[in-house]
Amino acid sequence: MAEQYTPHLYLLFDDWHSGFSIRKVSLSRRSGKQPLSSASGKEGVVPVPEVFMHIRAPRGFPDLFTSAFGTKIMAMHTIRARTIEQTITFGPQPCTYYCFPICFPIGANRLFVLDTGRFDRYLWTPEHSEEPWGSQVLPRPPFNSADVSSYGVLPDGCILVSTTKSFGGARTFIFDTTKEEHVWKPCCNWVLPFTGRGHYVLSLGGFVGLSKDGYLYCSTMAATTTGTSPDVKRTKEKVYTERQHVSATLVHMGQGKFCLVECVSSDNRITGQDLMESCVELNEPLDEDVDDMSDFVGGGPQGGRCMYHLRTFNLSYDPKGDCLKLKSCKGQSRWYSLPHEAKIGSLFMDPVAFWL
Repeated sequence: MAEQYTPHLYLLFDDWHSGFSIRKVSLSRRSGKQPLSSASGKEGVVPVPEVFMHIRAPRGFPDLFTSAFGTKIMAMHTIRARTIEQTITFGPQPCTYYCFPICFPIGANRLFVLDTGRFDRYLWTPEHSEEPWGSQVLPRPPFNSADVSSYGVLPDGCILVSTTKSFGGARTFIFDTTKEEHVWKPCCNWVLPFTGRGHYVLSLGGFVGLSKDGYLYCSTMAATTTGTSPDVKRTKEKVYTERQHVSATLVHMGQGKFCLVECVSSDNRITGQDLMESCVELNEPLDEDVDDMSDFVGGGPQGGRCMYHLRTFNLSYDPKGDCLKLKSCKGQSRWYSLPHEAKIGSLFMDPVAFWL
């Protein structure tokens, strides 16, 4: 009998002189590989696990990584795209130079990529070993990718994108990936209530996502067919670490279970927002020995400035259905110090994390 595959959390860091590293984190309480800590303190801070894999790639572009096709991590870079599944295999030549791509994995072999003035589709056919990839440039959407505020993929393969600006004001568009017409259509005059990617949760009947104010929101999707405003529920409490919060990524682990990967400031003298703004401005380097702007290039904060707080929990509706109920998983709050080599220039970017 084949051994059952156990998913893990994978964290990506821009901390290698030739590219990136991937660290494999076990969230199992019985793993025994990492000490657990209290959610209210940082006395249990431990280093992130050893490097699981190095990826040679142009540095400074962690947002060019995405997860797709089950257990694969895909790197969409200017040189070439790659899929990673235990070992690295090379994929297609990207259709264009991606600056700030938004990736939509669909099913087992399709990946749609939205970028400034571009919308492309990749088809992965591994049975054709000589040329396993196909690509197609699709018509441009009726909105600017820079105006996208939130997005998600429905179980039927339809892509939803909410924009802050468009013809007629903020609204949501839909793209049916099952049809050959390749047309973005206005869906409704409301927008998804969270920021960035939303995860569809079958048990909740809608998308779950993080907002900038630190709450979790769920937006039910019955409104996509009725044209009415969606039913939106919110957690009563914030999930961010007060004052120290810098950035965060919400990882869906399936069946309503999530892991929040939060970057927090470890310097009690300044808030996380202060630290982030100082990095964005790049006017006053945080380290006295920084004399080259290249030191600011990277996808993570410099070790010692920040930590990662990993927190796992389950989401459901409260008995009255008035709000989202968050139930933290016992013993599943951890604090990790970050690799010293990780750069600080892209501190404002959200952590890159995958559940595979």
